[in-house]
Amino acid sequence: MDGIDIDWEYPAQPGDKGNIYRPEDKHNYTLMFKELRSQLDSLQKQTGKKYLLTTAAGGFKGFADNTEMANVQQYLDYINLMTYDFSGGKIASHHTNLYTSKLYKSRESADSAVAFFMQAGVPADKLVMGIAFYGKSSILVTGAKGLGDSVATYARGGGYTKIKDSILNLPGFKLYRDRPAQADYIFNTTTRQFITFDDEWSVKKKCKYVKNKKLAGVMFWEYDSDLKGYLLDEINRVLVE
Repeated sequence: MDGIDIDWEYPAQPGDKGNIYRPEDKHNYTLMFKELRSQLDSLQKQTGKKYLLTTAAGGFKGFADNTEMANVQQYLDYINLMTYDFSGGKIASHHTNLYTSKLYKSRESADSAVAFFMQAGVPADKLVMGIAFYGKSSILVTGAKGLGDSVATYARGGGYTKIKDSILNLPGFKLYRDRPAQADYIFNTTTRQFITFDDEWSVKKKCKYVKNKKLAGVMFWEYDSDLKGYLLDEINRVLVE
């Protein structure tokens, strides 16, 4: 195998309901990677092979604030920013936007996440931007017009292949483009269904951003949401051009 990747959600702050979190885990997070790096380096001496040590990190300020990223990064090859799942509150919002939107109040964006981690001491060439291969959906309140309006309930989003090949071909579903945020979404005025997602246009913007900022690259979640390779092909095309 190539190495070890750790996804701790989240050090020193709540994750899923019932997860244990403690203030001392801010430093324990550092100690864990220090020990893993030591063991992998020892293994390299035995096999002659370089082993990667990476982490999936929450793409928000709280994660950077509750870890010692300046110390952690010295043990890591890459830090994979989970720059998705930004939505989930009481308003219809983007879940994987590159920049903040002007249509609702939020500080969550992929660009903000990159800034938070660089300010915390992580060099750009160790940062990997996350791309969502899936959409998140909600049903908005009566009279809603889309992005920034109130959410009544949440619904199933589905992967991008389903969104492109099926949902966008159904009556009433219209694609909208939030250019300041460089993120797309769908809204159906009849059913009031709102879907936020990455598509080829937003993926292209993210890949160009990664190249301009000299980041390490991109990663995605998850493969089986883009089985026809619409987004993966776009990623490959832009990153190698």
